[in-house]
Amino acid sequence: MPRLPRLRALAAAAVLVGALPLGAVVATGAPASAAACTARTVPDYTRDASAVFTGTVTGTDGTPRTDGQPGQVFATDVSVERVYKGAVESDEAQVQTDKLPASTQQCTLGRLSTGATYVFFVTGSGEPWVAPGAGGTQVATTDLVSQVEATLGTGRAPVTPAAETATFRQLDVDDPTALSRLAAPGVALVIIGLLGLLLVGRLGRRS
Repeated sequence: MPRLPRLRALAAAAVLVGALPLGAVVATGAPASAAACTARTVPDYTRDASAVFTGTVTGTDGTPRTDGQPGQVFATDVSVERVYKGAVESDEAQVQTDKLPASTQQCTLGRLSTGATYVFFVTGSGEPWVAPGAGGTQVATTDLVSQVEATLGTGRAPVTPAAETATFRQLDVDDPTALSRLAAPGVALVIIGLLGLLLVGRLGRRS
């Protein structure tokens, strides 16, 4: 690129960045028009979302769209790590994203990267969750997570650990053996011993 047009492009980019509001976050995904993916703030995203959570993408499957538009719909499996808003009660979730050609002038996320950790700003009820293209979902960074926690708090684990409970098991115990039954063998031995002494004594006198 010639030097002068390149400098003009850099200057235009600087003006755009300088115009962003404090705390603004630009949703990243499939290419789309700048107007469709206008930057918004984390409080804006959290207000519009049914649920907000962080999680790592474990897999994704794409299928053709069924609404007559070109593009794809992606079913993304997510291992949930931290929940900041919404009824997310499992450590596994499915998030739907879509992809439209840039010519449609709509902001879409497209296929999310397997193994990457995202902050999800989603709508719906979780069967599946839906991540709109301009809804704020993007790769988790320290700064983004800090903004989410400043807005919604430190969050919670997706699954509440079960409280430990003591388990009691009744032991099978036979009826205690009567004392007379315990003593009987010893008494028998004593009697046998006395009889033996008497017999030895008689034999001794006869001799």
